[in-house]
Amino acid sequence: MPTFNRILLDINALDDAHPAVTLALDLAGRCQARLKIVDVVPELQRQREHHLPTHLEADVVAHRRERLEQLAAEARSMGTVVEIDVLRGKPALAVIGEVLRSGHDLVMRAHGRAHTPPGPFGPVDQQLLRKCPVPVWLIGPDAKRPRQVVACVDASADDPVEQRLNAQIVTLARAIAGLEGGTVTLLHAWWVFGEELLRCHMREAELSEAVEAVRHAAADGLQALDDGLAEPMPGTKRELVRGRPENAIPEFVEAHHVDLVVMGTVARTGIAGFVMGNTAERILQRLRTSVIALKPEGFVSPVQLDAPS
Repeated sequence: MPTFNRILLDINALDDAHPAVTLALDLAGRCQARLKIVDVVPELQRQREHHLPTHLEADVVAHRRERLEQLAAEARSMGTVVEIDVLRGKPALAVIGEVLRSGHDLVMRAHGRAHTPPGPFGPVDQQLLRKCPVPVWLIGPDAKRPRQVVACVDASADDPVEQRLNAQIVTLARAIAGLEGGTVTLLHAWWVFGEELLRCHMREAELSEAVEAVRHAAADGLQALDDGLAEPMPGTKRELVRGRPENAIPEFVEAHHVDLVVMGTVARTGIAGFVMGNTAERILQRLRTSVIALKPEGFVSPVQLDAPS
């Protein structure tokens, strides 16, 4: 089972409460991982142009660092190795830069999710999902511990890259649920392409037969995926939901009070359903719970560290 060694948690240090810190500390403790808690302060160039005091930027950074240090002190008192830092620059790029510099293997982020009802994932979240080279855990507003975990897979995948991404998704979902003593559901959304058009050109019996064939193929694919994994997890459920993924998956997640969704975001150009801006992005815009997003093996972030001068 995979685990994490260096976890990076990005928070708003000025929030009144920090349930995401509790969640990250719990995960770090169970994985025996190091935890680094950061906040990002954008460059205040625009404020300087408006003749604001020159010490303002330093004061903002110092205040955030003080709040982070208070959080870290509480965590250290419980025996967890915790570092803190205030990063500078554009939030997504600053976080990814820290990942590349320090070798973090998981990013957790809790910004902008404290609204009631919670809003969709924001632009910084989207940039991390597209460009961060390691798994990104976007924490929902209540930061629930992941006892009910859903692994969203494409059971119809026949491309090796897609198949390996499916395996990554399920393996990570099982590992996280295992840490919490939780359950995992493998979820595949299926539909008949062009069904409305087919209704105009096929007899009802023929259409029903075609629909059943698609459903049966999806069920076989989901079972084959589950059976083919090296480390089966007792109690794993398999669920087929009929409908387009961007509709069926969020509806299932909400109806079943899921704590965490594990899914893929970026794959090779042309792989339908996993490219950000396509199905995955539409799913994410409708989810209101925590999400872990994975990249396929071999993904290289377009963000690069500046070479030393």
